[in-house]
Amino acid sequence: MSVQSLDIISVNLWQILISLANLLIITFVLKRFLFKRVQAVLTARQEQVSKIYGEAEESRNAAVSMKQEYEARLASAREEADGLVRTAVVTAQRKGDQILAEASGQASRLKQKAEEEIAMERRQMLTGVRKEISDLAVGIASKVVEREIQPKDHEAFVDEFIRNVGDEA
Repeated sequence: MSVQSLDIISVNLWQILISLANLLIITFVLKRFLFKRVQAVLTARQEQVSKIYGEAEESRNAAVSMKQEYEARLASAREEADGLVRTAVVTAQRKGDQILAEASGQASRLKQKAEEEIAMERRQMLTGVRKEISDLAVGIASKVVEREIQPKDHEAFVDEFIRNVGDEA
């Protein structure tokens, strides 16, 4: 083999040391100037992401708190509405009972008044009947006094009395 082909395959120690020195210099330069800036950008981005997550968590907590407050208000409103309905029902029941009591009292008064009127009408009718009977009795007595009573006349007076009572009734 020739020398040239050995140069390609051979290991050159100086070349390795120079490559290592280049690598160290590039690493140092990159670390010195680029790595710190990249690290600062990554740190800033991490802080920004953490801030976004914190705000999202705060927003979620606020939403949960608002939801609980809304549910509490809704429950309170329902309780208040139920209370209003119960109060309205009780008030309506009382009003209905009061109206029924007034109507019952008025009906009792009207019934009593009607009974009193009926009793008064009855008394007046009885007074009228008594007056008619006494007038008839006086009339019969005056006719009896005018003439002497025979059994035949007695029957005629009774028949006439019955006819007169039927006519005047």
